[in-house]
Amino acid sequence: MTMSISVRLSLVLFLPVLALFLYLEGQRYDPARIRFEPSQSEGSGLISLIPSDISGYTRKGPVRSYTKENLYEYVNGHAEYFISAGFVTLAVGEYGKSGSPDAAPDVTVDIYDMGRSIQSFGVLSDESGGSLSDLGSELTGFRTDRGLSFAKGRYYVKVSSFDETVSLESFSERISRGISTESEPFPEFSRLPDLGKVVSTRFIKEAYRGLDFANNVIEREYTRDGKQLQVFVIPGDKKEIMKITASFTEYFSRSEIQYSLKEIEANKVYTIKDPYEGDWLMISSPDTLFGLFGDFDDRVVNALIKDK
Repeated sequence: MTMSISVRLSLVLFLPVLALFLYLEGQRYDPARIRFEPSQSEGSGLISLIPSDISGYTRKGPVRSYTKENLYEYVNGHAEYFISAGFVTLAVGEYGKSGSPDAAPDVTVDIYDMGRSIQSFGVLSDESGGSLSDLGSELTGFRTDRGLSFAKGRYYVKVSSFDETVSLESFSERISRGISTESEPFPEFSRLPDLGKVVSTRFIKEAYRGLDFANNVIEREYTRDGKQLQVFVIPGDKKEIMKITASFTEYFSRSEIQYSLKEIEANKVYTIKDPYEGDWLMISSPDTLFGLFGDFDDRVVNALIKDK
């Protein structure tokens, strides 16, 4: 009986000691386990792309950054679209005329990091409604009543202003010069030879021409000698191109669509006798899958293969 009371007394005395130990241990700072440094914003890498001044306009305040968690604060109702398209971060800079008092900004620059160049181009195409044009300075994009948008590399850029005297082109050119695309170029169309006058450029995110395996496709329409020509491009690495090419040939066999194949250097050239789409051509290279529809001839095919 005495032993039982002793054990109980020990336990009662031990509990406060244990509580004190845990409290003191919790106050101990271990620099190997804890860092009291402010975390770097995910969008901080974009800040350098927004200059402090452009064409007589000075940036007003710091650049604002947004992530997937708070994008809705800036583009409420449209955030889910950007996130589903591959959005990483957004940087926003506002500009006013140099020397003018603080007021509403004259120009706003939004730079969206979309992760991949094809994803930024997809957003550009969607936002434009499929109507893209040459903006000069090797930029492709579209204009609205109060803005100008373009894609370069993995970045989708919007320049907006309510001031009609602002040169949106100057802002776009300045922003474009600061964006390096060396790490992820988007050369598919720049590598194409002169196939005629560009009529339109579209991005098809899923199921191109009803084919569930043909995704992230860029299509450009040309006029050539009064005739229509369409080119589609699916970029990827060697493994991806082999996989998508195999999906096409399996579809041809399954659908009893006749085709012939010849190899020219590193290119596999498929001539397809399609009862649904008409005769068309597919060129599988190590890093790109091209397709040709419409009125094309050997000159177009040879120019395309030679240019590659």
